[in-house]
Amino acid sequence: MTPFTQDASYFFATIYGGIVVGVLFDIYRVIKSNFKFIKYCSLVFDALFWILTTITVFITVNAIESFELRYYHFLALFIGFILYYNTISKFVLAIMNKVLYILTALIKNTTKYIVSILKNLYYVMIYTLHFLFDMIFYIPNMIVLINRGVKRKTLGKIKIRKKV
Repeated sequence: MTPFTQDASYFFATIYGGIVVGVLFDIYRVIKSNFKFIKYCSLVFDALFWILTTITVFITVNAIESFELRYYHFLALFIGFILYYNTISKFVLAIMNKVLYILTALIKNTTKYIVSILKNLYYVMIYTLHFLFDMIFYIPNMIVLINRGVKRKTLGKIKIRKKV
């Protein structure tokens, strides 16, 4: 039989597990409120949340008492969750929303700048290739056509002069 102080320490340690469950719940709320595609796949993400919560509870109980599950573990998990939810949940939620907003803005701006750089690089490459093709095909053709035109004009003038 375990002494009361040891049971009390297990109880308070399990309260921390309830706080972790509260943090997981806030993370889930932040993600669900900020990403629209999660609202459409709500069933999948709800199941994922509960799987993570179950794993957290099992890890907490295993770390504390090697899976000797007692009634006060559920009470302590509930108390830890309620303490977290009623005290610091609003602040943690606000901080998580700001961090997520900053991260999404950073990712969007980085993507926008990378796309603009790649777009400009594309145009530089296309115009360079266009210039090279002009140099290779168009300019020599112009030179050949000018030479043909000059030869025709000079031959035409010579013929006209011979007739007169």
